[in-house]
Amino acid sequence: MNPTWTIVILANALAVSLVAVVALLLARGREKKRRQAEIEELLAEIKDRQARRGDRLQLALIEKYRFGEEAAESVSDVLMLAEKQFLYQFVEQLLGRQPLVGCYENLCGLLDSYLNGALAAAQPPAKSAAPAAGNAGGAEAAVPETELPPPPDWGDVFD
Repeated sequence: MNPTWTIVILANALAVSLVAVVALLLARGREKKRRQAEIEELLAEIKDRQARRGDRLQLALIEKYRFGEEAAESVSDVLMLAEKQFLYQFVEQLLGRQPLVGCYENLCGLLDSYLNGALAAAQPPAKSAAPAAGNAGGAEAAVPETELPPPPDWGDVFD
């Protein structure tokens, strides 16, 4: 075989290999763009659902539980923020292909947020009557009037 033919065959093989690599890279790029578009669509849908859920929650607090509009809005905002944080951590674990070990702790945190938000909204802010005579010191003024009980241990519920 002639060395010229060997060079021509190797050049053709190299050209075919380069075309195949470029085609694979283009296909991979299109797949990434498609996945990115799907993720963006999913995020838009999640935001829309969360907005509707927050509105429904606020209406339920106003109509069913007789909350004031400002209180219902603040409670629903707190609950929706807790839910967003949980979803963010859950999706981050899924995308990172990490084990779902922390999912239980995140769920417990979400449930604690729900409970604390409901307890905070259920207890109207106490208006102090007249301060006790002689006992109104600067240290007592710094203590909040209503303290929430510590969050429950949700692990007991699932045992």
